[in-house]
Amino acid sequence: MSSKDAMSKQYKVSEVSAATGVPPATLRLWEQHGLIAPSRTPSGYRLYGENDFARIHQIVRLRSVQGLNLAAIKSSLDDTTPVALDAANEQLPPPRLGHEIRRLRREKKLTITALAERVDVSPSTLSTLERTSRGASVPLLRAIAEALGVTVTQLTASPVETGKAVVRSGEGRQLPSLGKGIQIRELASGPRMMDCQEWTLAPGAGSEGFYRHEGEEFIRVLEGSFEIEVEGLGLATLNEGDAIYFESHRAHSWRSVGTKPCRLVWVNTPPTF
Repeated sequence: MSSKDAMSKQYKVSEVSAATGVPPATLRLWEQHGLIAPSRTPSGYRLYGENDFARIHQIVRLRSVQGLNLAAIKSSLDDTTPVALDAANEQLPPPRLGHEIRRLRREKKLTITALAERVDVSPSTLSTLERTSRGASVPLLRAIAEALGVTVTQLTASPVETGKAVVRSGEGRQLPSLGKGIQIRELASGPRMMDCQEWTLAPGAGSEGFYRHEGEEFIRVLEGSFEIEVEGLGLATLNEGDAIYFESHRAHSWRSVGTKPCRLVWVNTPPTF
């Protein structure tokens, strides 16, 4: 196991089963067939990291969507090049998302129905999200995070206690994707007064609806074109070098426009994303 993996949060088999909907016995069977390889404590207990979560989600997809048996799944995973595997994982939901929503909901003694009412979705939608980490849009994640008293970053990413003052080009923590075509790199972390992130959006990727929250936001486009509509300010298309500032309580919706990826710096204060 690499030093990076060793520093990431690890989960027990019961937590992985609850987060993915895969029974512990099935996880052990997959391990016997060489599909997954969790680490072990000195006493022999299995521990699963973020990469294991992503691989389990991929196995579930190959079984449920493509109907492959275990031998075919192993062959498919073994034949997948690292580049292709990364591309496949990019479309997977944040692996710990459902588990964290369930844990925080129970911590606050909320039923699925009670939380669903707070975020204005059906209990079945929330139940599916908790079991599979699937079905969340940016506005829904924003509403769930607010209802649970956390940020979207805290809900989807492994906790980081401190961050470096200087972040070199290409450095920074890569956050789990919040949807197809959305990549986020954290430029500052820890007990800060701001969320500082670099977003890369594929053409057409967007928020899939309006959302609002407390705070203020600043966005500057580094490459490509970005369309944003803000309540009271109207619709604006920002190109390379353009920027926008607005109060986050104004409902806002956004998407990448044009034929090329859009890259931008996005700052929220206080940390609310």
